[in-house]
Amino acid sequence: MMLISVGILARNEERAIEGMLRSLFQQTALQGPAGDLAGCSWEILVVPNGCTDGTAAVSRRVLAELVARADRRVTWRVCEVEEGGKSNAWNRFVHEFSNADADLIALMDADIEFGERETLSNTVTALSRDPRAVAAVDLPLKDAVKKRRPSAIERLSVRAAGNVLQRRPELCGQFFVARTEPLRRIWMPKGLSVEDGFLDAMLVTNCFREPADYARIIRAAGASHYYETLASLQAIFRHELRLVIGTTLNCYLLWDFLLFATDPTGDGAGELIHRQMQRDPEWYEKLMTNSIRTRGWWVLPGDMLFRRFAARKRRALGAKWLLKALVGFTLDLPVCIAANSRIKKLDSIGYW
Repeated sequence: MMLISVGILARNEERAIEGMLRSLFQQTALQGPAGDLAGCSWEILVVPNGCTDGTAAVSRRVLAELVARADRRVTWRVCEVEEGGKSNAWNRFVHEFSNADADLIALMDADIEFGERETLSNTVTALSRDPRAVAAVDLPLKDAVKKRRPSAIERLSVRAAGNVLQRRPELCGQFFVARTEPLRRIWMPKGLSVEDGFLDAMLVTNCFREPADYARIIRAAGASHYYETLASLQAIFRHELRLVIGTTLNCYLLWDFLLFATDPTGDGAGELIHRQMQRDPEWYEKLMTNSIRTRGWWVLPGDMLFRRFAARKRRALGAKWLLKALVGFTLDLPVCIAANSRIKKLDSIGYW
């Protein structure tokens, strides 16, 4: 009998988490005919971290109601963490709160809505049937795509996201399912801003003990979820700023440090991070500070600002493609300048 541990990491999500939990319990994995997952047991853990609202209370009330009506073997807990931060909450859930005997771990944000009722079951099944894969993702969709009259900014945001299916499956922290063993070999540094890219790199390289194997992460068919479309230019700018800062610091950690510091015959980069944090809780901040100070006036990776052009290197650069690249570059430029400035001031580590 397979045991699946579901972790929902939440910070001040009092307004959103009830809808998310109800969407979860409408999944065929938890309601109705069980199909391939008939022998599964489930545990659902909500991890409110650093909350100043009623996230924990709402979660307890809604879970008590939904589990009482569930068709499956489901247990639940709300594990409050006083310290805020997704990386810390992630470590506590994966290494402390989730059942030690769990076969698979599903992680999801507290503000998503599932697109198909089979999303969870299809993702679990796809991972179970592919022995090479260590994690499975679904199709993330901005919720503006289901609106009858999205705003002009929402339409632009959807168009800018492009076609996810044209890119390789990348780990999406909003929702994914992973095998327990490889996930428990990973520890996140406290203060990590963008966990998706970090987890993706750790999984495809087996914690930097092997060359990258992108077949380790697969996308399940018939599976999707919706997430909020940012509806203002200010919100989009803040979001893009966070991504650029987080991606830059991830490059310092992953490709400038872990790639060279990890013994491929040893325990892997996850344990290396864990040992460093045990020795010095401020290790990550010190590493990033030193990495920033050893660079010149421009601290972002060299290809980040011109990524719109690099993505089209193999295409015929006609006028239409060039125009799109120039528009993208124009939008990226102020974000990259602001991110570069913030990183240089050393106030971006742990930026949430």
